[in-house]
Amino acid sequence: MKTWHTTRFIAVARAVAITAISACALVGTQLPDANAAPARPTPSPFPAGAIATVYQSDVHGSDIIYWPVISSFTDIRANHPDTIAENSDKAAAINQSAKNDPVRRKRALDDGYAIDGISENQLYTMSDAFGARLGKDFRQALADKRLPKVSALLDTVFARGQGIAASTLVEKLISDNDRPYVTEPDRITVYNRPGKSTSDVLSDGSSFPSGHTASAMVRTGLLALMIPELAPQFLARGSEVGYNRVVLGVHYPLDVIGGRMVADAAVADRWNDPRFRPLIVAAGAELRAELEWRCGAVLSVCIAHDKPYLRTADAVTVYRQRMTYGFTRIGSPTAPFVVPPTAVALVARAHPGLDHAQLVDLLRQTALPAGYPLDDQSRGKPSWQRLDLAAAYTARVTPLAGGRVALG
Repeated sequence: MKTWHTTRFIAVARAVAITAISACALVGTQLPDANAAPARPTPSPFPAGAIATVYQSDVHGSDIIYWPVISSFTDIRANHPDTIAENSDKAAAINQSAKNDPVRRKRALDDGYAIDGISENQLYTMSDAFGARLGKDFRQALADKRLPKVSALLDTVFARGQGIAASTLVEKLISDNDRPYVTEPDRITVYNRPGKSTSDVLSDGSSFPSGHTASAMVRTGLLALMIPELAPQFLARGSEVGYNRVVLGVHYPLDVIGGRMVADAAVADRWNDPRFRPLIVAAGAELRAELEWRCGAVLSVCIAHDKPYLRTADAVTVYRQRMTYGFTRIGSPTAPFVVPPTAVALVARAHPGLDHAQLVDLLRQTALPAGYPLDDQSRGKPSWQRLDLAAAYTARVTPLAGGRVALG
């Protein structure tokens, strides 16, 4: 599967698109349809052993679970009452903002009901992240069962790519944090579909971290590795699932921030697993070939002529806004960013010309400012809260000597 340095990809995509349009104009035709080249691929599932076997990335290294990634929540609850109050106020405000917004309520409910992957599926509800045309093609490919590898990794909460991070069950037991609709029923409105009971929509158990968010962002994080050209759209769409959990009153903003952090760490574990990475690469090749066949052109041209979920710059902005939800900073604003070691490989696909030190520098320069809640500033501990993958994926980078890069 061909990968692109971000700057080079944008330039080439534009050039290819302009050339294609000019050629079509000369002969009086449209861009190739789904019956034209590229040829129809012949998908095949993973060998049974690839799905049934145990992988090292099924757990989070020596920690087994992902609580260490988000454990600073304990300090927030014990020592930062103003942040807890701010968390409650933001949850109520977001929930109430949807009262007169039926479109937002519907999207929130669609995302909420899609978690089980049986009656509804996150891959379908989040498919708009591909764009209008490509999203439709993706849904049809799923319906036609022509993406067996992608489905095996991402389809349901039991799919092979999800793993222990998707449930956040143990992390929830540790946090034991009541949900907004339980603690503040007078400030939270319960939204639901007609004919459904509150038990269908009101998740029980602890709120922190958000399992819906973690599950969605494991999927979108893996999709970003498969199709780096749409990484910011995928990541923004995953973050929207988290926002929609706050809309429904079943999670606080800190819950979904924690869910995103767990997902990033889990995706990094999958990608750094030498036996699991080939599964992601193979699923990405399957997905790219299928979309190009249905679109009738190379993927860069298909993307250039599609109506996007969000424009790239907007996707990056939205993603960063949901990294903090505008919380007041509680930690040192000058604390250095300790880059999670496993995160470095995630952005190598978008920046294949950079060495390891330069990728680390890229992640440092695109990171969120220090001090926001859940930014663990313990000495030597990496901060998953500050890791801005959307900005890192899309950064325009010039390699410099000494393991440095220049942005812009």
